[in-house]
Amino acid sequence: MSDSAGQGATGSARESPRALLDALVARLPAPALVVGSELSVLAANEEFAGLVDQPRAQVIGTGLHTLFDGVSRERIDANCDREDASLTAPSATTDDDRWVDFTFERNRSDGETVYLGVGHDVTTRYRHEQRLEQYERIIETIDDGVFTLDESFTIETVNSALASMSGYAEEELVGADASLLADEDALDEAAQIVSEIRRGERDVGTLLTELQRADGERHPVETRFSTYRDADGSHRQVGVVRDVSERLNFAEMLGELHDTTRQLLHAETKEAVTEIIAETASDVLGVPASTIYLFDRHENQLRRTATAGTDTSGVTASGHEPPTVVGPGDGLIWDVFVDDTEVTLETGDSYRPLDEFGVFYAQTSIDDDARTRELLDILTSSAEAALARVDRETVLREREAERRRRNEELRQLEQVNEILRRVDRALVEAGTCEEIEQAVCSELAESGWFSFAWVGTCDGDTVHPQQWAGRSSGYLDAISMSAVGDGGPPAIQTAQSGEPTVVRSITDDLRQEHWRTEAISRNFQSAISVPLSYDDYLYGVLTVYADQTDAFGDTLESVFLELGESIGNAMQEIASRQRHPTDSVVELELSLSTPESTLSRLAESLDGPVECEGVVPSGADTTRLFLRIADDGLALESLGGEIGRIETITQVSDDGRYEVTVNGSTVPATLLDYGAQLLEVEAEANHVDAVVHLAADTDVRAFVEQLERAYPSVQMHARRERSTQHLTENNLRAVLEERLTERQLEVLQTAYFSGFFDWPRETTGEEVASLLGITQPTVNRHLRVGERKLLELVLDED
Repeated sequence: MSDSAGQGATGSARESPRALLDALVARLPAPALVVGSELSVLAANEEFAGLVDQPRAQVIGTGLHTLFDGVSRERIDANCDREDASLTAPSATTDDDRWVDFTFERNRSDGETVYLGVGHDVTTRYRHEQRLEQYERIIETIDDGVFTLDESFTIETVNSALASMSGYAEEELVGADASLLADEDALDEAAQIVSEIRRGERDVGTLLTELQRADGERHPVETRFSTYRDADGSHRQVGVVRDVSERLNFAEMLGELHDTTRQLLHAETKEAVTEIIAETASDVLGVPASTIYLFDRHENQLRRTATAGTDTSGVTASGHEPPTVVGPGDGLIWDVFVDDTEVTLETGDSYRPLDEFGVFYAQTSIDDDARTRELLDILTSSAEAALARVDRETVLREREAERRRRNEELRQLEQVNEILRRVDRALVEAGTCEEIEQAVCSELAESGWFSFAWVGTCDGDTVHPQQWAGRSSGYLDAISMSAVGDGGPPAIQTAQSGEPTVVRSITDDLRQEHWRTEAISRNFQSAISVPLSYDDYLYGVLTVYADQTDAFGDTLESVFLELGESIGNAMQEIASRQRHPTDSVVELELSLSTPESTLSRLAESLDGPVECEGVVPSGADTTRLFLRIADDGLALESLGGEIGRIETITQVSDDGRYEVTVNGSTVPATLLDYGAQLLEVEAEANHVDAVVHLAADTDVRAFVEQLERAYPSVQMHARRERSTQHLTENNLRAVLEERLTERQLEVLQTAYFSGFFDWPRETTGEEVASLLGITQPTVNRHLRVGERKLLELVLDED
C-alpha cells in the first residue's frame, strides 16, 4: 500500500523505520506485534506468541484476523484515532475462552502504513464484566424487587420491579430513606436482624411485612436480605422484595378449603355434600357459576343437585342454564361422567368427573391462574372423598337399619307366635264357630299389640259384625259395612276380593273415606283384614287395628293370612262335625255340572255311566276312587294316559270294579270335604248325579252355595228327611273314624271297596298291599286292628 493511500485511508502516521519497530517489539515485556495494512503479522515477540499459543515463527505472516475473531482494519484505525479506547477480541487459536485488549499506534515505514500493537490478557476482567452484566439483566428481568441500602438505611439502588411494585420512580427511591417503603417497626426489626448477621448468628434475614406504596395502599411483601462489606470497610445491605399477596390469598383459600373439609365431615347426605362444594366454589374460589350432578343408579341418569352463582330462575351469571337431568347420549356432561375424564373448553369452563358419583361443572376463564385450577382440583378431590364417605356410611346405616328392622320383626314375630299359640289352643277347645270368633278376638285384643279385633260374616256386599274385642268405642256402629265402589273399610275390601287388605297408614286420604276419620278418632293408625275361608268358601273376615302406623308389615301379613286359613279350617271342622248324622239326616239328590271333572271325562270317553262306590283320601292332593263300569275294563285301562290327573288305573275284581288314583280334587272327595256322606255317585259325560246325607241341622242353602263356588251349576232335585234310628246311639261310623288312625281307615276302606271281604274274595292281601304301596304284613296288621276296633264298638257291652 502506498504512503498516500495509507494516509488517505488511515489519517496521520509516525515515521518509524521497520528495524526500529522490530527492535522495539522484541524489547517490550508485554505481548507486542507489528502488522501491515492487510493485517499480516510482520513482527511479534515471544510474549505475543505465547498469548496465541503458537510458535513465533508460525505467527509471522499470519493474518491477525485469523488469530483473533472480529479484528478488522477499520477497528484498528478507530483504535489508533482514539475513537475507541481499546480493541478487545477473543482468541481464535487457544482452547480456553481468552480475551485480549489491544492498543495500536499507526506508523509509516518504508512508505507503507504499519501498526504497532500491544496486547494485554483481560480474560478475567472480561468474564467479571460479563457476569456483572448478566446480574444486571437478571435483576432487571425478575418480578421481585431488588435493593441495596447503606448503613443508615438509605436506598442506594433499586431495580425497575421494585419501582413498579411501590409506585415510585427509580429516581424518587434512590437516595430516599427506607422508611419511605416500610414502617418503623419493620425497620427496627430489620436493624436487629442486620446486627445478628454481622455477629455471624445468621446468614440471611427474612421479614414478612407490608410495602407502603406511593398511592397510600399497603401490600403484603416478604423481604429477604443480607449484608456485605464494601471496599471502604462499610457495611451495606442487599435484599429482595417479593409480593406475597397472591400467596397469602392462596393460603387463606386453603384455610377456607380446610374449613370446607370439616363441614364435609358432618354432611350426612350426598345432596348436602354437593351444596357445600357449590357454595365453596362460588364464595371461596370466586367461581362465577358452578353446578353439580349426582348419578342416580336406579334411573341411570345424572340429576342436578346443587348450583351456585345463579339467579333465582336457575340461570347462571353467564346466561348458561344447566340442565336438570342428563341421560345417556345427552352430550358433554354424560361423556365426562362415563369416560371419567376432565374436559376444559376454549372458554376455560371445566367439567370434572366426581369418580362414580357425578360431575362437577365450574365456569372458569382461560385467564385464571394455575393456583385457581389447583384449588379447584383440591375441591374436586374433597368432594369425591366426602361423597365416598357418605356412600359408605349410608350403606352402613341402611344395613344397621335393616338389622334392627329384622331384629324387631323377629321379636314381634316371637310375641305374635305366642299369641297365635294361644289362639290355636282356643281353636282346638272351641265347640262352635261363635266360640272360635270370640276366642280369636279376645286373644288378639288382650295381647297388647293390637287395639281392636272383630270378626264379621259376609252377605253379598255387606259384612255383619259377629264378635269383637278391644277398644271399639262404638266404631262398628259408626261406619258403613256395605260396599260402595272400590273403597270402604278393610273388611269390605277383603269380603269383595277374598284377598288380604293391609292399610299401613289410615291417615292417608283421610278426607276421602268416612271410616278413616272414625278410626283415627279412636287412635287406630293401621289395619289388616284377612279372609276366613276353606277351599274357596268364605266363612267371614277377621279385621285387626293397631295404634302404630305400618304395624302390619310383610311378615305379619303372612302370619295373619295363615291365621285366617287356620280359623277357616277350624270352622270347617266344626261344620263337618255338625253334619254327621244323629237320629235323622237330610237326604239330597243333586246334579252337578262337571264337564271338566275326571269322572265326566271318563264317562264321555267310555260312552257310558261311571259309578263311584268308594272314596279313599290318600295324601293332601291324591284321592283313590273305586269305580264300577258296565263294559269290560280294556277301554278304561287304555285311557290312563289320555285323561289328565289320573295317575294309575288298577282292576280290583272281575265284575268291573277298578281303583283309579287321581291327583287333585274330585267330585266325590269335594262332597266329603263339605261334610256329606255319599250314598250314590254316578257320572255322565257332562254332569255327576249324587245322593248324599247331611246332618239334620245343616244349613242346606250354605252347603249348596259352597258347591256352586266349585262347580258351574248345581241343581237340587229332591230334599228328604231320613230316620237313622237303626244306627247306634253313639253314631257308629263317626266313633269308628275317631278311633282309627288315617292309615288304618285308609287300609280298611281300600280292602272293603276292592272286594277283600267279599266271598269269594275279589282281591288278596298282597293285592291290597300293592294298591297301597306298602308291605302285606303291614296291611294284615292294620286290618286286624281295624276289625278289632269295629268289633269292640259292636260287641263291647261298655
